[in-house]
Amino acid sequence: MKRLVIWFLLFNTIGFCRAQLRPVLPDLNFDRRGDFHYMDSLRNLAHRHIKSTERLPHTSKNDTIRLEGLRYLAIVFKQWRHDKSDSSFYYANRLVQQAKHLNNPLYQVRGLMLEEYFYRVRKNDYPKALQINQEASKLCSGLPRPSSPLWQVQMNMGDIYVVLRDYPKALQSYQASLTLLPINTLVSKQNQKLLMAQVVSQIGEVYDRQSKVDAARLQFEESRRLTRETSSLTNIIYADERLGDFYNTRQQPDKAIPYYEEALAGWKQLNSAVGEASVWARLAECHAQAGNSKLAISYGERAMAVARRQDNLRIQQMASHALYRAYRADKQTEKALELFEEFNMVKDSLNKQKRVEETLALQNEHAIRLIREESEKRQLIQQRELMDVRRQAEIARLRAEAEREQIEGESRMNQLRQRIETERLRADSQRSRLEQRARIESLSHTIEQESLMRLFLVFGLIMVLIFLAVYYRKNRLIARQKQEIEELNRGLEDKVAERTAELKLANDQLRAKNREIEEALLRGQTLERKRMAADLHDSLGGLLAAIKVSLSALNPTQMPEREQQIYRNLLGMTKEAFAEVRYLSHNLQPDELEKQGLSEALTRLINKLNLSQKITFRLDNAQLPRLDKTTEFNLYSICIELCSNILRHSEATEADIIFRRFANELNMIVKDNGCGMDPADASGMGLRNIQARMDAVRGRYEVHSGASEGTTFIFILPASSDMAPSPSHLL
Repeated sequence: MKRLVIWFLLFNTIGFCRAQLRPVLPDLNFDRRGDFHYMDSLRNLAHRHIKSTERLPHTSKNDTIRLEGLRYLAIVFKQWRHDKSDSSFYYANRLVQQAKHLNNPLYQVRGLMLEEYFYRVRKNDYPKALQINQEASKLCSGLPRPSSPLWQVQMNMGDIYVVLRDYPKALQSYQASLTLLPINTLVSKQNQKLLMAQVVSQIGEVYDRQSKVDAARLQFEESRRLTRETSSLTNIIYADERLGDFYNTRQQPDKAIPYYEEALAGWKQLNSAVGEASVWARLAECHAQAGNSKLAISYGERAMAVARRQDNLRIQQMASHALYRAYRADKQTEKALELFEEFNMVKDSLNKQKRVEETLALQNEHAIRLIREESEKRQLIQQRELMDVRRQAEIARLRAEAEREQIEGESRMNQLRQRIETERLRADSQRSRLEQRARIESLSHTIEQESLMRLFLVFGLIMVLIFLAVYYRKNRLIARQKQEIEELNRGLEDKVAERTAELKLANDQLRAKNREIEEALLRGQTLERKRMAADLHDSLGGLLAAIKVSLSALNPTQMPEREQQIYRNLLGMTKEAFAEVRYLSHNLQPDELEKQGLSEALTRLINKLNLSQKITFRLDNAQLPRLDKTTEFNLYSICIELCSNILRHSEATEADIIFRRFANELNMIVKDNGCGMDPADASGMGLRNIQARMDAVRGRYEVHSGASEGTTFIFILPASSDMAPSPSHLL
């Protein structure tokens, strides 16, 4: 037992030591790709990892660890900027072969993606890259979606479609990659955001090539937002530079400069001379566009120095072009010409290189099309072969089913024949027994039916007698209840008739009382108006007459000119006041209203107004019937009030009083062509009196007016059947 324990502890110790000897593979920091010592340490770490896993036994887990070491080493050489060899491709190829040998399709796809990068980016061999992507896509179809690298295949296919200028398919592939990336569980959250930012930026590039400016700008801004949510300073710088280039190429330096300055600060933090030089060249171009020659020259010369030292033609081209524009704007002609010549030289070199690349791209495009056509043909052939195989399998299946059904049918027929024979024999024996039993049962059934019939007849007779007794008693009860209900109805009708007569008598008495009250109120108002008219005529009229006599006694010829004018004004105002008193005393209660009715009273009123006023009043009373005294009195008072308002406030030249009679109502319309008024401001005492008078006669009124449009009052009274036609209408 002790030996077993010792061996167990020894085995665990060895396993622990092996686990400690195998180094842990850290995530690659993209910001330190230019640091030779950092990348070399990662390379050494990956080599130690591969050596330490070679001694492990062959299990699924250990095989995956070995494959991960090869993949990590291939990624290190892929990201190492100082590595000019094909080491990445070598280890990627080893990864593919070993994954294929170990039947691990996931790492086989990962190795193919590294090989595809080598052919597409390093060698510009797009046909080969397309073949690798097609092979990887087939392998991904058998992998679960959370671990499938299909997102990377779609991203690579989008880049190839961009080279072919097939922008709709490129967008479709990029969108598919964006959909698949968040599902993948093998990619860390930070790398997911970096990769999504890269795909979004590529979509912006496609929109930019399609001249969809706003869509491209939104994609670049979204890419920058996603990148800034990560800790990768290099990718943040690239996003700032791309957005700055977007505005720089559209001659918007004021928007591009802030993004370039952020990128420049990042390159300084990473201590990258080439990165700083590329941003200096862009800033020189922006300041040259903005007219800041001094700044443009300063940035351009610094960028030019680094570009010449690093032999970077692209930066040299941007810097020489910016310096040429800045020197020319600063009137340094010789330097401008020198930089212009250098710009043309660099441009020619780049154009030659570009033409070579374009030629290669055309060749690749033709080869890619051939590969795509060949792939489509193979797919069609495979589909047809698959359909043939399926068709043959279906035919074989149908034949087998038919044969099986035939055998089963024959077996069932034999079984059925045996069963029929057995049943026939059993039926013959049972039939003989049943015939005897049927005769016995028939006799017993006949006896039972006869006894049952006698019982039913006795029971039916008893039920009929009971029904007749109940029916007779029910009819007597219904007749008695019907008689009681008729007596109750007669008493109720008498009570209803008595109550109706009482209510009618009370209503008649109430109407008579209301008429007496209205007549008494009208008589009181009439007496009061007569008294007020007499007081106005006697007291105020006499006083005004005395004032007029006193003024007449003065001799105006002995007065100064100003006092004579005052004297004449006093005489005029006295005459007007005397006429107003007479007008008021007469109109308070004219005799025509009481004796001849409203029509005659209004006719006399209009005639008087037309004799003494500048406003022409008209009366249309053809449809005015004779009304009760209360209604005539209130309508006359309303007319007096409105005519007074027209004379004092309206500034009108014409006014009308019109009566119109309809089936259910009588309308009185008073209108003028004066300055008008705002109906919302109609809150004076006169209008409140008008509203009270209309309430007294159970009528209503409307006001229609506007600035410089005159004022129209419409009074609506309910028509009664006892209205008599007016005398003028009868004539």
